[in-house]
Amino acid sequence: MRLMLKNGELEVTMNALRRLVYLAVLESYGPVGLEPEGVLNKFFGKSEGKGIRVEERDDATIVVDLFIDLEFGMRIPEVARNIMENVTHKLKTLAGCEKVEVNVHITGVK
Repeated sequence: MRLMLKNGELEVTMNALRRLVYLAVLESYGPVGLEPEGVLNKFFGKSEGKGIRVEERDDATIVVDLFIDLEFGMRIPEVARNIMENVTHKLKTLAGCEKVEVNVHITGVK
């Protein structure tokens, strides 16, 4: 992602955006990050990039796809909405992304 600033150009790599998404998911309400042996290990494994896909469309929209397992009993729409809002907010405020689309894919419930 490239931004033209007053004094030059800023490039934010997809790897940097993926890291911001990872940290935003960690801060989100829900089961993510609550158990050391739980969702994060399945979601991210040993690499922070697992379970996260970030791409930029031709119209400069940043598209994020998250693949998450949830704990039984969690309100799926509420958790997904919270993650979407948190990721969108972080990408807009910290990286300067103007158009963000976040898709949460619930891949399992345990």
